[in-house]
Amino acid sequence: MRKDFCVFILGTALLILSITGIPTAAGAPASDIVGSRLSRLSAMELDEVVWLARCIYSESDRADEQELVAWVVRNRVETQYRGRTYREVVLEAKQFSAFNEPSKRREHILSLDENSSLRPWRHALEIALNVYEASDRERPFSQTVRHFYSPVSMVGGRTPRWSDSGRPLSSSRLGVDRRRFIFFDEVDEHIADAEGFTPEPSGIERRVSDDGGHDSGFSLTLPRPSGKVSRPRRPSVKPARSSRQ
Repeated sequence: MRKDFCVFILGTALLILSITGIPTAAGAPASDIVGSRLSRLSAMELDEVVWLARCIYSESDRADEQELVAWVVRNRVETQYRGRTYREVVLEAKQFSAFNEPSKRREHILSLDENSSLRPWRHALEIALNVYEASDRERPFSQTVRHFYSPVSMVGGRTPRWSDSGRPLSSSRLGVDRRRFIFFDEVDEHIADAEGFTPEPSGIERRVSDDGGHDSGFSLTLPRPSGKVSRPRRPSVKPARSSRQ
């Protein structure tokens, strides 16, 4: 009887862990839907999602803000502005502050990957994965929205020079606090470029889509990455995919 009771208690405890996702001794949640979804990605897809998650994790701890930032990064990748991959866009010089200079914070963020069990990081991974896999119909703003800044993070209330050239989007419509984040469309890229560095001439032309994913009928000449940030090698081995449930 005593043995049966102990087995019952142990089984109940394991069931609670699997339902609530409380971290196990190994550090990872016993039930991790995000981990299951990530395991179905190729090595290159996984690398991209992790870099997107690192970026949004560095910018905000609020899910609504993280989602919008993720869409800005996706817009940059899809229009090849400041990079052709999520990794390149995130690491581009003077674009996302957490990655500009060596620091303990940057070291911590770069240490996070698909196996890290920190709960806020798992939430950022989920948002990054959702945006990465989302259809064009889910885009919250035009594909030409590729800039934002956070007023609360600006020293002395200053604003980026490029913000005067752009059209600020309605923060209330986007559901975010204007004191924390402002997103911009129609930014003069030459002014934005001058604030960081002078890019190499490109000549790359990309057709720009509207919110519905249709060709809007105009093109932009977009600069190549500056090359001032070394690009880590991308993974080349495709891991075995787990069977879909």
